[in-house]
Amino acid sequence: MTQDRTTVASSTGSRLGAEGGRHLPFLDLIRFSAALLVLLGHARGLLLESFARVEHPNPLLRLFYLVSGLQHEGVVMFFIVSGFLVGGSVWRLLAEQRFDLGAYLINRFARIYLVFIPALLLVAILNTIGSTLLADGRFYGVRPLLPANIFAEWWWPQIPCHLAALQGLLCLPWGANPPLWTLGYEWGLYLFAPAVFGAALVPMILRRRLISCAAVAVAFAALTWWNPDWPNWFLLWMLGAAASRVFKSGVVPFPIGVAGLMIGVISLVVSRAALVPLWLTDWSLGFGLAAAVANPSIMQWTSGVPAIPRGASFSYSLYAIHLPVCVFIGALLERFAGWPPTLVQPDLRGIVAFVVMIIGALAAARGFAAVTEYHTAALREWLTNLRASLRWQAA
Repeated sequence: MTQDRTTVASSTGSRLGAEGGRHLPFLDLIRFSAALLVLLGHARGLLLESFARVEHPNPLLRLFYLVSGLQHEGVVMFFIVSGFLVGGSVWRLLAEQRFDLGAYLINRFARIYLVFIPALLLVAILNTIGSTLLADGRFYGVRPLLPANIFAEWWWPQIPCHLAALQGLLCLPWGANPPLWTLGYEWGLYLFAPAVFGAALVPMILRRRLISCAAVAVAFAALTWWNPDWPNWFLLWMLGAAASRVFKSGVVPFPIGVAGLMIGVISLVVSRAALVPLWLTDWSLGFGLAAAVANPSIMQWTSGVPAIPRGASFSYSLYAIHLPVCVFIGALLERFAGWPPTLVQPDLRGIVAFVVMIIGALAAARGFAAVTEYHTAALREWLTNLRASLRWQAA
């Protein structure tokens, strides 16, 4: 079950790092940058011709197409950050025997679902309006809509899979919003991580450890059999978790972190040039970024730049809704601004439309996040209180 690898989910939670609530500003930059790369890639693909069809390429256009073609690499960046924040925290707490599974699941559930379910509803609303009132244009009248690979199909078996937030991992994501596959992987990793780390770190007799490790191995093999992409994203996420543990030890010197950062940047350029296999640039980017975030000095970069944490705070919402919003904006441009029913050259008109689409998606995501953020905190508090009440009654 191979998925479209052109999206990133920046749903790692708040701006707090994995180490005891410490704020790590550089992670904000990576999260927001990853979300922006995906947005730029999808918006360009919806509006502008591919670089091979550009009539008069120049250095600025080459740079524009390079930056707006890194949506897949944004996924790799996201998995490293998610593993650092969530995986590193689970690893640390289990190693210190302070892991609370109930509190962990409450936090993860509230963070994921209070954006995910409203995002599904928003996609349904936009898709219904578009397919009803704007179906005479390309954005809702052409399916599949490439290169975003948007389909209109929805199958009944997808509903329980999406309600479990395992789309992409166990079933195909909703055709109206293919980026949801990343969220399914993330939720699957959140559920799988305590079992993996617990089997290795929780004190137990040898027989139980062997049984636990065997059960984890069987589950991993089953997921790999069902979805061959699973090991790649799992291992990248684990690389981020390992970087978190190395970060706490402080053993990575600053020059190594800078070298890792440079390797990551070079990997981004090389990946677009297609000089080596994609898996090689994925892992060179992953290792380079892991080395960078493992250095405490680098993790304080961008401190004091207010735009970065603000952007990071709604990066998950941006991931969850950006593509349907971009499609809707494109349909409005086609209906009311005379946008042609074809991809266009990256001339002034094309760049202006691209900027309008980017600004519209950012504004929509910021507003969406503002609505869901309060309710996320409220749900987390309610679930925590409910859990405490049930414990008290059981006692």
